[in-house]
Amino acid sequence: MIWLIAYDIADDRRREAVSAVLCAWGARVQLSVFECEFPSQEKADEVLAEIEKIIEEVDDQVRVYRLWRDEAASVRIIGRRRLEEREDFWIV
Repeated sequence: MIWLIAYDIADDRRREAVSAVLCAWGARVQLSVFECEFPSQEKADEVLAEIEKIIEEVDDQVRVYRLWRDEAASVRIIGRRRLEEREDFWIV
């Protein structure tokens, strides 16, 4: 299952924090849109709860769409911009 997560967050610091959380789980496909894969529903719930703690409910909005593999495979992409791949990194 693919999770499409889009957000509109008013504050740069909160936006970057949400982006950092989602970068660990998927690829950024638009400036404020990620396609994520979680190993379980429990992990997805955990990540979304983490995001809920970051955002301000009055000022920000996060939309989450679950797509079954068949639905995700039928996504039509227009344009050639290459998707950002998730990269593992080390902090030294």
